[in-house]
Amino acid sequence: MTISQARDAELTSYLVGGNSSSIVTRLAEQKPSTTRFNYEERLHSEFLRSRGFLGFEDFWNLPHQFVDDINYRKGGWSGVSVLSLWDKKSQIKYYVKRQVNQFRYSLGKPFGALTFEHEADAISRNRKLNLPTIDIACWGVRREPGSTKGLLVTPDIGYCSLEDILATQKFSPTLGMLLYRCGEQLLEMHNHAIQHGALYPKHIFVDQLSGAIKLIDFERARKKSSADKAIRADLRQLLKHLKTLPLEVTEMLLRPYQLKHSRLLSDLKI
Repeated sequence: MTISQARDAELTSYLVGGNSSSIVTRLAEQKPSTTRFNYEERLHSEFLRSRGFLGFEDFWNLPHQFVDDINYRKGGWSGVSVLSLWDKKSQIKYYVKRQVNQFRYSLGKPFGALTFEHEADAISRNRKLNLPTIDIACWGVRREPGSTKGLLVTPDIGYCSLEDILATQKFSPTLGMLLYRCGEQLLEMHNHAIQHGALYPKHIFVDQLSGAIKLIDFERARKKSSADKAIRADLRQLLKHLKTLPLEVTEMLLRPYQLKHSRLLSDLKI
């Protein structure tokens, strides 16, 4: 069961015999707290459990040492911290995202869901389609009167971001091939009519040996009605962050799009 399905199942029990306002009231007046917590992969489950991370509270109660400033918006907050654990002689790194009362509403989610829940479902969708994304070690949701807390734990990717690569490397045939491979994988995602929603170079991570990419930050991801709409929305964002770079960078990254989407690229003045 996905995170969204779990939330929908909970909401369904309130739907019979009441309108939307009464449903919201009943949800807000729930006395006992409810917690859902799942490990996604056995490998991470065994390792983290062996280090004492057995459930929601073990992650939630970590010190508030966030990698960036706390994000205060939508009536709540979110922050990301790093959890480093030793495995024999090496360190294993995880990113722990904690979130409180930051909801996104949609036709499919009229009662709202944590933006992290949308992100986790989008990651799961990409994984099922073998599209670029990241792994989830575990996730959890705790609902209390007046407060909904979300937890998302992801392992370190181990790749360099495209932003760092472009900042430290001059254009070369090797870099050109990496950019082309990156473009191929982005196009494959867009051909499924999936818009990432935050397609910036700092969110694209590249294995410089194989050219494989992984994407992070799926909070704004959504399924569009066509590939063209997904491409148009994402490439507008991406190109804004590439405009100061040599033209060869953009040309190689978007060359895979030329065959079937040349008119769309022309519209975007590429």
